[in-house]
Amino acid sequence: MTEARELRFAFTFEDYDAAVRLFRDVFRLDTLMDLEEQGGRGVILKVPSATVELFDVRHTDVVDGIEAGHPTGERVRIAVRVDDLGQAALEVTGAGAEPLAEPVLTPWGDHNQRFRLAGGLQLTLFEPAGG
Repeated sequence: MTEARELRFAFTFEDYDAAVRLFRDVFRLDTLMDLEEQGGRGVILKVPSATVELFDVRHTDVVDGIEAGHPTGERVRIAVRVDDLGQAALEVTGAGAEPLAEPVLTPWGDHNQRFRLAGGLQLTLFEPAGG
């Protein structure tokens, strides 16, 4: 068996600066490495804690229905746990994210709000039940 030592998810953004502003500056992720090669730019950011969520299409549609009001057809989404959903929503909107729905109370007790980043990637902010 091969044991994973680290997972890296790579995302490409048309508006690189907006993505860096959101993930590095708004979410305060530490920079591990700045990359620049042949005029292109990238950054590797350290994520303090992560999980990988694997869903079938039906469950994805259920979660989309709860968070966005309808299935979105998207199959990749980033979810970020925050302490204050209202404040985080203001900050990500200020960084260019578009709210897809109002905040919702999920059946599992979290407060969630779904956004779309420039370029289409979906983002869920979630404040766990009990803070």
